[in-house]
Amino acid sequence: MKKIFTLILCIVCLNIYVFAQPGYKPASELQQKEVMRLITESTEKLKTLQCDFVQKKKFSILEEELVSEGRLYFKHINKIRWEYHRPYLFEFVMNDNKIMLNSEGVKNIMDVNSSKVFSEMSKLIIAGINGSGIFDPAKFSLKFLIGEKDNMIVLTPKQKEIKQIFKTITICFNLLDQTINTVEIEELNGDKTFIVMKNKQLNKELSDEIFAIR
Repeated sequence: MKKIFTLILCIVCLNIYVFAQPGYKPASELQQKEVMRLITESTEKLKTLQCDFVQKKKFSILEEELVSEGRLYFKHINKIRWEYHRPYLFEFVMNDNKIMLNSEGVKNIMDVNSSKVFSEMSKLIIAGINGSGIFDPAKFSLKFLIGEKDNMIVLTPKQKEIKQIFKTITICFNLLDQTINTVEIEELNGDKTFIVMKNKQLNKELSDEIFAIR
């Protein structure tokens, strides 16, 4: 189970290290409300997303980075497919209440509702793609920052299931379309996983076959 959570951790972290970027300012209460309104409207409009990504994994005890590349597909409301193409072949597919991990042809299929931790992790994955559910005060405390090209929201988990894995979750939303540009998740041990999303295509037709689990 610990190995599975580690794999999901690598998948949910969509980003580059945003705190290295200057120019963010604390948001006023009025700005916070406007950011939440825009993101909520964008989430409701987002039906599909597909893009390429470059992922960088930084370990707290090592200087080297693990870099990999692949492609992401998302279809409203809870269909996701992550394909790692380099340096290894790996697939993560979530379709409704089922999750499939496929490593070089070796498949592992699980039920999302098999544990509360797994269920919360699946919701966090969705939030890391379309921003849904991040404004729930029972789950996160929030800090809003305003930038020149995107808005940053720093989430500190409150739920036990998430707190035991993640320290903070930082998401940046593009000012033009309010879709997620970057996400950073820092683990309790100091490790960080970063994915840069490229060539985003929004609301293009996607076949359900892409998300088939079998």
